[in-house]
Amino acid sequence: MAILPSLSPDLEDVVVRGVVRRDFELSGMYRMISDRKAPPGLYGFDDPVDVGAWQSIGAEVVVKVAARKGPDGKIQVFGLAYLPAVSKNPVFREIISVNQEEVRVTAHRVTDALLEALTGRRGGFASHMAFSSRWTKHHRIFTVDADGHNLTPVTDPESTAIAPVWGPNGALFFSESIKYSPFRFAAVPPAQPLKLSFVRSVYASAFSLDGKRLALSVDEKDGSSSVYVGNADGTGMKRVSKTQVAVHPVFSPSGKLAWVGGAADHGMRRVYVDGKPVSPSGFSAASPTFCDTEDGIRLAYSVSIGGGRSDIVWSSETGKGIGRLTQHSGSNTYPACSPDGRLLAFFSERKQAGGLYVKSLKSFTSHKISARIGQSLHWAALPPPPSPPAQ
Repeated sequence: MAILPSLSPDLEDVVVRGVVRRDFELSGMYRMISDRKAPPGLYGFDDPVDVGAWQSIGAEVVVKVAARKGPDGKIQVFGLAYLPAVSKNPVFREIISVNQEEVRVTAHRVTDALLEALTGRRGGFASHMAFSSRWTKHHRIFTVDADGHNLTPVTDPESTAIAPVWGPNGALFFSESIKYSPFRFAAVPPAQPLKLSFVRSVYASAFSLDGKRLALSVDEKDGSSSVYVGNADGTGMKRVSKTQVAVHPVFSPSGKLAWVGGAADHGMRRVYVDGKPVSPSGFSAASPTFCDTEDGIRLAYSVSIGGGRSDIVWSSETGKGIGRLTQHSGSNTYPACSPDGRLLAFFSERKQAGGLYVKSLKSFTSHKISARIGQSLHWAALPPPPSPPAQ
C-alpha cells in the first residue's frame, strides 16, 4: 500500500495523514511503501494522483488522504483510493466537512471507510477502549483511542473504580467503591440508575450487543460470587452460574454468555460459556472476550503458564481448536477485541517494554500503543456521528 506523502504544513493535514497511515500500520493487513520511494510529482489537496507512477514502484493499493480549511471555516477531509490492477477509476472517493475538534476521529472513520472499500468489511478504528489502572493509591477508569492517543482518566481519583464496560448510548459503566464501601454500579456520563436489588458489591458487568440484557458478577453473603442475567434496566435478574466464584461476564455477538468460574480458594478457574466449561482443565483461565472475525466468532482468554506469567489463547466460541496468540513475551492479560474483529488489544508485562499492545489477527504482528498497564480492558465502537454534508 502507498499512502501519498503531503507537503502541506497545515496541522489538520498532518493529523489526518498521520492517523490514517498509523491505522493501516496497526491493521497489519498491508506492507506500507516508504515515503522515500515516492515518485516525483505534486501532492497538494487538489492535485491528481499519478496511479501509474505508484504502480511502477510496486503499489497494489494507492491511497490519498488530505485536509484543509474550507471557506466556511470547517475542515475538509479528503479520502481517495485506487486498486490499479482492477480499475483506473477510484474505488473510494469522499470529501467530508467537519469541525476542527473532529479532525482526528474523522481520520479514523476515513480509515474504516477505506477498509470497507478495499476489503468489503468496515474497519474498527473509530472506537475507544476503557480499562482500570492504579493511580496513586486507588484504581481509576481510563479511556484511550484505538491507536493509543488521548489517554484520559475519567473517574474520581479519591474512589476505587474497576471493571469498565461500554453500554447503551455510549455510556461507560463501571463498579465504584467510595471510602471502602461496597462496589456500586456507576456510569460516565451519569446514567439513569438501574433497578438493582443487590445490597452487596457488584464486581463486574456486561451488556449484550443489542443492549437488551445485562449480566452482573455479584458478591454473595458467604464470600462467594455469582453471575446474574436480566434486563438492561436491572430488573428480572436470575442467577446463571453454579460455581463458588463467578466473575468477568461477557456476551458473545451471538448472544452466548461467558464468565470465569471456580472454587473460592483461589485455585483453578475455567472459562464457562452458557454454563459449560470450555477452557482446558489443568490451566487457570481468566478474562474472556469474544472476537467477531471474518472467519467466525472466536473466544479469547488468558491462561496461567506458571512463574506468575500468562499467555493469551483463542478457540471457537465453544472452546474447540485452541491456539496461542502470545508466547515467550512476558505476562499477557485482559484481551479485548476491536469492533471489526481484526485486532486484539491486551496488556503485556514485558521487560522494559510493558504496556498496552495491539495485535493484528490477520498478520499476527504486534504494536505497543501505550506504556500504561491496567486490567479489565474493554473495546467498543464510537457512537455514529451526525450525517455530515458530503461533496
